[in-house]
This record gives sequence, structure tokens and C-alpha cells, in this order.
Amino acid sequence: MDFELTEEQKLIQQTAREFALKEIQPRAKEFEQKHEFPWEIYRKCGQQGFLGMTWPQEYGGQGVSFLDAMLVTYELVKADPPVSTAVLAGIFGADMIAESGTHEQKAKWLPRLAKGEITSAGCFTEPGGGSDIARVLDTRAERKGNEWVINGTKQFITNGTTASVFVTLVQTDTKVDRPYRGQTEFVIERSDAIEARKYEDKMGWLASPTCEVRFNDVRVTDNDILGGPSNLNRGFYLGLMFLDVTRAAVGWQALATAEAALERALSYAGEREAFGRKIGGFQALAFRLVEMATQVEMLKAHCFRTAWLVEKARENPAVYGEESVKMASMAKWFGARTAVQACDLAMDVMAGYGYVESDIDRWYRFAKCLELIEGTKEVQKNAIARLMLGRDITKTF
Repeated sequence: MDFELTEEQKLIQQTAREFALKEIQPRAKEFEQKHEFPWEIYRKCGQQGFLGMTWPQEYGGQGVSFLDAMLVTYELVKADPPVSTAVLAGIFGADMIAESGTHEQKAKWLPRLAKGEITSAGCFTEPGGGSDIARVLDTRAERKGNEWVINGTKQFITNGTTASVFVTLVQTDTKVDRPYRGQTEFVIERSDAIEARKYEDKMGWLASPTCEVRFNDVRVTDNDILGGPSNLNRGFYLGLMFLDVTRAAVGWQALATAEAALERALSYAGEREAFGRKIGGFQALAFRLVEMATQVEMLKAHCFRTAWLVEKARENPAVYGEESVKMASMAKWFGARTAVQACDLAMDVMAGYGYVESDIDRWYRFAKCLELIEGTKEVQKNAIARLMLGRDITKTF
């Protein structure tokens, strides 16, 4: 496998790097301190074509490969992990519309999202279920005439207070042998029947609004089913396809976070003096830096292979699907763990200055979030184990 980037990919990467250093890095701390979604940066990302890059050009995307999009993700996040990821998550859930939506759904939502005019939300997690979406969902859709009436609550929803559209997993049939066979994804436009409450007291990722979202007699039709009426009760399966991509993306976000923290630690270790010499010259610290650098390089190689597999799975899911799922889950949990460890190391190296006068504290708190979103590390390991042992991925391990 050739790891050399094409000239076009190098240009994409350079453009993203220059944008991130100019537009994101100088103002990142400000947005976090205000607990404010960075609309200005989000819109500029849309103008640059950095949102929905893999979507077809017909719907506002760039039509590039998953790897191309991840190179942009890597450069933006490396400039400032929490704020850049808040920006990139502005279109969360919309990949499902791009992948499985009807022409009408794509045409209505994707161009505006790609331009950074609006945000979207993916609503899956519930108060009583957490990462377990294979259970009977508490959010239900009841058929009334030509409409569906949706009631229920979703929890820990990114962009809940800003989103114009909610891609939402609900229970449409409870009389099935397994609950997930009666779940449907709806594309729901914001209305007064949707109530969102932002969690104000949050550990990190402060520029991204995390919310509780309540659906109170929300009325939709069969045309609002993701992909149309033929996808009734297929929502769980569509969600699994979506998680494959998002978990791989979290791996790249984690890689950028880990590398940024490591570079900060290396820079400080080469400047700070103690006991008459640079602290990087002490073997105990030098070995920790070496071990972390090795771990980051291992993660980078894994992320590249995962990106390759995601593309292959799109072309031929029967051959590459399970391997793509496994590698994406590995990238997610191993990447997030590496990011946490890298931030921990940077904090140790910088000591008091890392705690009071750096960005490391913000990055550290954000890195922990990467271990929780898109399924906890335990969920990832269970999914990997099921695939390795040949068990049905939808069954309890």
C-alpha cells in the first residue's frame, strides 16, 4: 500500500492547515469561554467547502473520498481539537441523509448544510438506554391516519438547540421478535413541537451544544422516513452504516488531538530547564515521549487503513463491510484512549504551566469526550469481539 499522498491531497491538506491556523486557532479559546457555537467559523468552513466533502456535488458537496475529507478533519482539529470538532459536528447526522435519503430530502437539506447556513442533529441516545439502541426505544411513532405522531426524549444530542433538521431513530413497531427490527429513521424539521434544553454544566467541548431533545406530538408523514416509505422499520440497519463512518472519523479527530498534544509536550521539553539541563534530557521523561510518539504513529497507520476500508465498504459492503466496522471501532476506542494519554503526558510535561496557562486543559477535557461519543470504549470492544468470534452484531455479547 502506498502511503504517499497525491499532489491534490497535499494541496487539500495545506489549504485546510492554513485556514485552521488563521481562522480557528486565534479565536478558539474565546468560543469555549463563552460556551458559544462558532457560527462564524462554521460558515467560513462551508464557504471553503470543508463541510459535507464526501457528498455529491449535486447536493453541495465536493464528491471527494473519505480519506480526502479526513485529511481536512485532521488539519482543522490539530489546530484546536474542541472547537474544530464542534464545527465539523455541525452537520452531524446529515451523512445519513446523503447516504440513504431520497432526492427530495437531499435537495432540501444538504446544500444549506454544506454552505454552513444551518446545522443538523442525529438523535439516537435515550435517557434509559445510552449506547444500547437495539432495545425497545422509548421514543415512539404512532400511526394516525396518513401521519405519524412522535413522542419521546433523546439525550446527549449534539446541536440540539441549533439544528434545523433532526435525523431521529424511533420505534415504529413493538410487535416484532427483536426490537431493532421495528425501528425507523425520520428526517424531522424543527418546529414548536420540538423542545431542546442545553446542558450548561459540561466538563469539556464547550463550544458544541449538547442537549436533551423532547418530541411532543411531532407530526410527520411517510415522506419524512429517511429514504422514503420503503425504509420503514429499517432504521437500525441504516444507523449501523452511519456509525461505521462516524467512528472512523472520531479516530482521525483523536489522532489530530494526540499529535497536537505530543507536539506541545516535545516543544516544551526542549525549552524548559530544570536542574541545569533541558527536561527532555531526563531519561524517564524522554522514554515517555518516545512511547507516546510510537503509539501516535501506530494510530496514524490504523486511521489510514480504516479510511481505505470505509471507501471499499461503500463500493462492496458484502466483502469489506464487517472488516470496515471492526477497524472503525478499533480506530475509535484506541484513538480516543491515545488522545487522552497524550494530553495527560503533555500536562505532566508542562506541569503547573499546563494546568494554568495553556490550552492543554481544554484539550484534555475534550479528549475524554472522545471516549464517550459514538459508543463507549466498552461498546466498541464488544462489537469488535462479536465480529472476531463470528457472532451476530445485534445480539447481546
